[in-house]
Amino acid sequence: MMNIRRVLYSVLAGGAIAAGAVAVPAAQAVEVPATVVAADNWEYVGDFFWQSDCHAAGAAGTKWTKYKCVDGSAFPGDDYELWVVYK
Repeated sequence: MMNIRRVLYSVLAGGAIAAGAVAVPAAQAVEVPATVVAADNWEYVGDFFWQSDCHAAGAAGTKWTKYKCVDGSAFPGDDYELWVVYK
């Protein structure tokens, strides 16, 4: 009975290894697009209690090309975070 278990486990392990060897080359066959767009370098500016204040500060900024207001943490006083991309 013990030899049957060893044979069964060996067959199962061998099958898993063989399946892994077939799956890895298939995953590597994914092509990368020819044009790669550079990611924006978002930088944190500050916290705002009101969303309207965050948008007002972001729109008034002259040193950045775009901004976004992201929900902050659960702590009071930093409900919205201003993130910008500088020129």
